[in-house]
Amino acid sequence: MSHGFTGTVASIRPWVMGLAQPDGEWPGVRVVAPRLPGHGTHWRDMERTRWWDWYNTIEDAYFELSEQCGTVFVAGLSMGGALALRLAGLHPVRGVLLVNPSVGSRDRRIPFASRIHQVLPPQKGIGADIALPDMAEPSYSQFSVTSLATMRDLWIDTQAKLHLIPSRVLLMTSTVDHVVDGASRELIRGKVLHVEDVELTRSYHVATLDHDAGKIIAESRRFITERTSAH
Repeated sequence: MSHGFTGTVASIRPWVMGLAQPDGEWPGVRVVAPRLPGHGTHWRDMERTRWWDWYNTIEDAYFELSEQCGTVFVAGLSMGGALALRLAGLHPVRGVLLVNPSVGSRDRRIPFASRIHQVLPPQKGIGADIALPDMAEPSYSQFSVTSLATMRDLWIDTQAKLHLIPSRVLLMTSTVDHVVDGASRELIRGKVLHVEDVELTRSYHVATLDHDAGKIIAESRRFITERTSAH
């Protein structure tokens, strides 16, 4: 399970714990949720990393799990969704779980800014888009445009692999999202063969820390149970 751009594992902790811990008839599953390189320290550390550093960390977690478990799912929030989808296009997984995944944007400023990223100043952070009052997301208050440029490269690479994903995708998206626009949902629905939609009506972008956190956990448990009981 992967957190998103400029964030930390804290942003997906409730989702992680909701799947890892036994609860009633839910037996709990093994979850690996690594901190992506350059994240959780200082935004300049992130500036020195590239998308393949982030992806390799998620792929290493996949290899670790696949050696220990007969069934592996991959999951991600926001940019972590792009990492999860790329992995699912390259390796066998039983299913993909996504919360407000980011694989593209309609913002026309991004391609231009990516081309001149080395001369642009840091930009204001995108974290903490949460409807729940008094809930904070640990994330960078600013980020380098170089980091944005490498994320765009990840988008392009991931988009080219969406049609390769054979497994079912649980696509959980917020009705109101101030960070990721509808382009990502359209790309996923248009290129991935099996997509199951779940609408999150009470949360903004970081829905894993928002009103719909419990719904995300419940839908994830259902999805995993259905995918595993069918085999």
